[in-house]
Amino acid sequence: MATNVGDLGRVKKGPLFARRPSFQTGERELSLRKNRRRRALRPVHVLLLVALQAGFFLALREAYLFLLTWDHLTIRRVEVVCAKPNLKQALETHFASPRLGNILLCDLQALRRDIRRLAWVKDVSVGKVFPSSLRITVVERAPFALLERGGLFLADEEGHVLEPVYALDEYRLPVISDANGFAAGFHEKWEAAGLCYRSLPPQEQARLAAIRCGEYGSLELAFRDDPVRVVVGRVGAAEDLALFRSRRADWESRFGPLAAADLSFEGRAYLRPAEPPAEAAGNPSKETE
Repeated sequence: MATNVGDLGRVKKGPLFARRPSFQTGERELSLRKNRRRRALRPVHVLLLVALQAGFFLALREAYLFLLTWDHLTIRRVEVVCAKPNLKQALETHFASPRLGNILLCDLQALRRDIRRLAWVKDVSVGKVFPSSLRITVVERAPFALLERGGLFLADEEGHVLEPVYALDEYRLPVISDANGFAAGFHEKWEAAGLCYRSLPPQEQARLAAIRCGEYGSLELAFRDDPVRVVVGRVGAAEDLALFRSRRADWESRFGPLAAADLSFEGRAYLRPAEPPAEAAGNPSKETE
């Protein structure tokens, strides 16, 4: 018995990634609203939140008050770092008694301002070392010269007065003075004198006894082992002094011992003999090219 099989055709398969049907915007919002549950905040929840906040701030307040009154945080030790022994001892003695209180309440900026008022202090840093210490690091001023201004004072490179001086032998430093007692232009004159002093060779610095500021920008140099006063300009003071050293023997051979030599004028030297001859008594000054 024969069986006829007909052509059933190819079986159509669906696509591998089928696209889901999309919802309209209104249908999506409606579906989300249906799934969303409205939660109402009850009065008991509000009271609970308020109570939690109140408890938190109360605990924070109590902890803060405890730290401020905790004896373990009271400053008991102040460490001073300073290269000048006298200044270090003075600061350690000043902070010896425990009177700075709680370390959390210590005003470091105010303390720093108070320390900077000391004459020898150029700068200072103050830091807290928990739980009960402070560390003070001092940058002290360095003596530079003696200032003659209504008295004799030790001063640093900026002209800041450090302390009075009662004997010149106490410090082997030059005395800086002014013809008018620094009535005007103190900082400019002090800076010029300091620049002159620093420009000199070390052997001349060791011999220098004084620098006197003149009216027209000149500087008069006096030396410990030499009676001759040498006047130099504010610019090129070392060169003027070197010129005097190189020409002195020739000048003294021509004019005799000198009392002063003014080299502050470019290209000229004005010489004043120590003991002018009798015939030159009316005109003691000599001018040479």
